[in-house]
Amino acid sequence: MPVAGLLCTASVYKTDQEKLNMDTQSASVKKPLLKRWWVWVLIVLVIFIIIGSIGGSDQTSSTGGSSEAAAVPEPAFTLTAIQMASEYKENEVAADAKYKGKLVELSGTVDTIGKDIADTPFIAFETENQYEIINRIQCMFKTGDTEALSAVSKGQKITLRGTVSGALGNIIVKNCEIVQ
Repeated sequence: MPVAGLLCTASVYKTDQEKLNMDTQSASVKKPLLKRWWVWVLIVLVIFIIIGSIGGSDQTSSTGGSSEAAAVPEPAFTLTAIQMASEYKENEVAADAKYKGKLVELSGTVDTIGKDIADTPFIAFETENQYEIINRIQCMFKTGDTEALSAVSKGQKITLRGTVSGALGNIIVKNCEIVQ
């Protein structure tokens, strides 16, 4: 019996020694680069930096004189709200290709003055069918422009300038300002 006990001890020791050797070997084997948590954190951080730099800001910096900064860009199109609404009603794809992303000057009769769900002030123009609640021209203003809008009344004829964002139920024109 003592020999059997000695053999068992030797085999356990040999097994433990093998286990120790295996542990040191696995510790020396490096994980692949993409299985390390800090690599993923670094990748996500780089992606956020790239997205942030692409997004940039809507403001443009001026390196020229003050006369260049004061110059107001000319609108790509000058038309009535009824004309634009009928073009969008006729063919939204063609109208988007023509107007989307471009500065326009719109004239028309004020139908609605209000604020949207995000508390952004807007003016909606009358269209051919006064009972139509979609396909209207909705001109969005900056939040600080409420004072200028308080002087406008329903039924008043005005001219606005803004950038067409496209149709989403209504035809949205953003960054509007009152010209007349």
